[in-house]
Amino acid sequence: MTVKARQRAASGRAPEDAEWAAHRAGAPTGLVWAVATTGIHCRDGCPARPLRQNTRVFETRAEAEAAGFRACRRCGGGGVDAAP
Repeated sequence: MTVKARQRAASGRAPEDAEWAAHRAGAPTGLVWAVATTGIHCRDGCPARPLRQNTRVFETRAEAEAAGFRACRRCGGGGVDAAP
């Protein structure tokens, strides 16, 4: 893991079991999902499926971006505070 990836991995929080299960099932969680190894953040329903140990959770898109994550190119990375 690169230095930047390690710094991103230290931000946010790890997903709880119920949150992870809901996310994997495609259920809305209202959270922003970020991947430390790639530096992206995704919205609920994104087809990207990262490994749990690489995933960080944020309450808002702004928090994820402040931690150094960029929006996913597949889903747009929209979160609860993203414009429609």
